[in-house]
Amino acid sequence: MAQSTQKLREIINARRSEASAELEKAGKLTARARMDIIFDEGTFAEVGAFIGGDSDEDFCPVVTGYGSIDGLLVFAFSQDYSRLHGAMGKAHAKKICKIIEMALEVNAPVIGVFDSAGAKIDEGSDALNACGEVISSLAFSKGMIPTIAVVAGPCGGAGAVAASLCDVIIVAEKTGSLYMVPSSMLEDKTLGKPEKLAETGVSAITAKDDASACLAARDLCKYFTPEMITTDDGNRAFDSSVFENPKYDVHSVIENLFDAGSFTELFAKRAPQMTVGLASMNGRVCGVIANNPSFKDGKMCPGACEKAVKLIKLCRTIDVPVVTLVDGVGVGTTDKIEIGGVAGKLAELAMAYSASARKVTVITGEAYGTAYSVLGSKALGADFVLALDRAKISPMNPVSAVEFLGEVYDESKVDEIAAKWADENASPLEAAKKGYVDDIIEASELRARVASVLEMFA
Repeated sequence: MAQSTQKLREIINARRSEASAELEKAGKLTARARMDIIFDEGTFAEVGAFIGGDSDEDFCPVVTGYGSIDGLLVFAFSQDYSRLHGAMGKAHAKKICKIIEMALEVNAPVIGVFDSAGAKIDEGSDALNACGEVISSLAFSKGMIPTIAVVAGPCGGAGAVAASLCDVIIVAEKTGSLYMVPSSMLEDKTLGKPEKLAETGVSAITAKDDASACLAARDLCKYFTPEMITTDDGNRAFDSSVFENPKYDVHSVIENLFDAGSFTELFAKRAPQMTVGLASMNGRVCGVIANNPSFKDGKMCPGACEKAVKLIKLCRTIDVPVVTLVDGVGVGTTDKIEIGGVAGKLAELAMAYSASARKVTVITGEAYGTAYSVLGSKALGADFVLALDRAKISPMNPVSAVEFLGEVYDESKVDEIAAKWADENASPLEAAKKGYVDDIIEASELRARVASVLEMFA
């Protein structure tokens, strides 16, 4: 028995060496090399190493196990393209499903590295059932444990469905692709490629290569603990000068507000008028959703709603609060946006906010129309709403409001009349008097006050 085991290990080691050389030419790593990157040195423990059969050819092309990432228990699987092109069959599914089951039992994250040409065709309907089992396991885990998909190679058909069930998808730019049918069968050859996946919001992060994608997955796991290590000054004042330009880039606000270097943006290439990601405040992890006035005035659109919904659901899964920064002039009104079903997407966003446990909202500038209502308002259960003294809250933007009310008799004075109307009717004080805003603060107080609310949540 011992001899048989030793022989199998020798076969496996030989295959590792061959696979490493083959994959290096393609710019990819072996399945086990990925585990070395993902986990702390010496902590990876393989599970089901011999599942598959008695010969080299029978071993299924996926490596599964668990280990530590900065002290956090994490489970992982990595498909092995060097073995049967990563084909998914019965044994393959058994190993992945077992890992997900183990993660659920101890409430631990799962990282899945996808690199497979598809189902193991020679298994027939068994292969189809195996693919279904992987999909079912990931679907069952949705909302219970955080899951990260690293698309390091081809990821098509059932694999694409499985990866899309994960909370975050990271794509390796040089080698990754996610599709239902190969691009050779499509008129648009860009579909399924990293750039298109980022633009359409399928992927949250694009990494330059296989190794970088694994590192990005590892880095994300730091947000799966309630607190992060930070060296930032907890008493640091917020630099209010970022608001001097009314069309400011919200990234400057986020960088100034949250702990230095703590913000990781997700879905950056999708609908830039909305910025979402994960950060920390005095070490406390939180989600961030923010209108970006520098792009299309921060107006809401289907893509902006979609990425915000995904972020809220992730925050609910990892049990961290959502901080929303509101400064947008409403909803985009182009024919394209209407065709994209903006009303339905706004409804999904409202549902996500309503189901989110803890949320603090800051109205930093303009908050007009339905966009205000669905972006973490009191009506949707916000625990605490702050407004800067520069904020404007109204059913319409001031210019449209005075025109609608018939208060403009001289077109040359529209801006003047609108500004006066805004001061009298769109002041945050009016909303505060009715209980829709808990406090009105100066910009310099912003960091301290948000930190105080997050501390209260803790």
